[in-house]
Amino acid sequence: MKAKAHRFTMTRRTNFAMFTSLGLALLLLGVTSAPVMTAFEDTETQVFPTEGRQSSLDEQIDCSGYTFEDLFEYDFALFELNILDDWATGDMYANAWVNGSNSAIVRDNLDGLFDTLPGGDNDWISTDERDAVRSIGPKCITDMETRLGMKEGVPHSGDVDWNDFEFVEEGIGLDEVNLVPESHPDARDCQNAGKSLDCKEVPTSTTDDMEISLFVADGETSNVRWDQLPTEGVSNFTLAMNITNMSDAALVVTFPVLQGLRIYDFRVVDNQPESGQTCDHIGEPSFTYLTSGALRVTQLVSFDRTQWDLECAMFMDFTTEEPVGNEPPEWTSTAPANNTKIPTQGTGTWMFVDKATGSAWATDDDGWALNCTFDEAGWSVSKNVIGDFLVTQPAGASQATATCTADDPLNQRNENDTRTWVFGTLFTATGTVDADGKNAVMSIQPGGLVTDFIINAQAVQNGQLGKAGDDVAVSGASSTDAIVSLNNIRPGSFELVVTAQAANMLDYSTNIDFGLVKPNSPPTVSVAVNFNGENATWDDSGYKFEMYGLVSDPDLEVVTLRLTICGEDYQGFNINGINWNVEVSTAICAAYGLTDYNVTITATDESGEDTPLFVEINPPVLDNVPVDPSTPTVVEDEPLPSISLLATLSMLGAAVLLRRKDEE
Repeated sequence: MKAKAHRFTMTRRTNFAMFTSLGLALLLLGVTSAPVMTAFEDTETQVFPTEGRQSSLDEQIDCSGYTFEDLFEYDFALFELNILDDWATGDMYANAWVNGSNSAIVRDNLDGLFDTLPGGDNDWISTDERDAVRSIGPKCITDMETRLGMKEGVPHSGDVDWNDFEFVEEGIGLDEVNLVPESHPDARDCQNAGKSLDCKEVPTSTTDDMEISLFVADGETSNVRWDQLPTEGVSNFTLAMNITNMSDAALVVTFPVLQGLRIYDFRVVDNQPESGQTCDHIGEPSFTYLTSGALRVTQLVSFDRTQWDLECAMFMDFTTEEPVGNEPPEWTSTAPANNTKIPTQGTGTWMFVDKATGSAWATDDDGWALNCTFDEAGWSVSKNVIGDFLVTQPAGASQATATCTADDPLNQRNENDTRTWVFGTLFTATGTVDADGKNAVMSIQPGGLVTDFIINAQAVQNGQLGKAGDDVAVSGASSTDAIVSLNNIRPGSFELVVTAQAANMLDYSTNIDFGLVKPNSPPTVSVAVNFNGENATWDDSGYKFEMYGLVSDPDLEVVTLRLTICGEDYQGFNINGINWNVEVSTAICAAYGLTDYNVTITATDESGEDTPLFVEINPPVLDNVPVDPSTPTVVEDEPLPSISLLATLSMLGAAVLLRRKDEE
């Protein structure tokens, strides 16, 4: 269904100097809320012309011609467009997820773009800045171009008079989640003049995850529009989308119910840059027919944003014409046999096979969709935006039998070649953590789908897997415990990755969140003795000693060390892996007139857990003569404990005066 073409040239706009700080801030928020659709342009020709596009913003707030992706990088974005029955308006929903370090970048960008306003560009993002963007974002979005266009007639792939989609200001609703996190430990009252009474702000370095959404405003039915298709989709038409710089996104388009509507061709076009980069990695769209008969098409997009000379567009061709010699889909050898058991996790909606595996269960020239009829009410199969196959299990149900067919876009199916599968709960489970925090225990109660199965559980935390566990056999109806090691898992919340296999059953894999938390374990620290059996080795002057030892943390957290001597702290440790060493000057002891050199070494992990170690240090003996601690030899540039400069000079001065008095 897919062809590749290379037929047009484009240049990406990169000059943002014309924008004022406020204009840029509005642009960023506008497309942050709706990272949607900007037309291809070159210096002479627009692929999607914008005649009739609203432009009600002031001259200083000019958001036309720019895209969200030019300024901002999201982790994932979902765009859902419902084309309404008039074939001239649409309901657009967009959601962008921004995580970790990317969210800090967004907060810093927003704050910096308000540099001419009170509280702007001060490394703090405030609720006042957030509210300002919310209020005027829709007006800015209206002046932007979408990334979508349609054209009736023969298939198109380039510079023609495209029927562009455009935003409708009164239909746009915006919202964000966690731009200024509530109850953040570093939150404070806003410090700038003119702030609102309840203004709060957090550092722009905050890495709390955030979301930004665009939707249809309350009381409205649509937020995008275009010139109505004269035949309302009955004749052939092409849907085009500029996908340049869309790092990771999904576009889901649902069309009105139209008998026989199907997608029959797909193309990706690029500008053939000198780098040789292409857009050939973009896969074909997937589709499904809803129970109403409406066609829903899903297109996944990924783009390497470091390829600045590469520009891409994709084109989908639709028709209502019946294909010549249409044959029903055929099951392949990879499709599950009759009476195969398909495991679920219980009540809810669960993925039972991923897109790559499930899409190979049947084959058809025009694509196919899985259609299942269950013998119990409330069960259904569907797809997510990625194309994975899902099953919905109603509350109170344990299993049901489904009769499934593979259907093509015109509902052509082979009634004599159905598949019968049994969906049901494989097991239920609870989880706990041992008192010592070394293991988690998952208690497994079989659900009755199969008699015997093998299960494996492994801890996972932010993508980091714990130590691999052993397979556990579950048989009959008895509860069975699986011990899960928490090695390589840091203190804090974690989940379990669970897999299971059984005869005549699809392999089972899922992540289960029991709300478990691994407690913190304190670090360990030790001191090595020298050849004389002592804990420290003195230098020739007798006023400095060196120590060695080992330090580690069972939770693999970074550990810092500090040392206390003569009532003052010292942090000049060298740590290399689990080994540490430190050189300690006793000048501060001499300044205080102290001769007790015993130290306390404290190891502190990232969670703040301390492990103190008291170490006895024998006084120095040089040539069998004890060193007089009241006459220190101060060596320049030697590290000293963490005492203030003034106090250090005062005490050293006092020591010198005492020495002079003794000499008199």
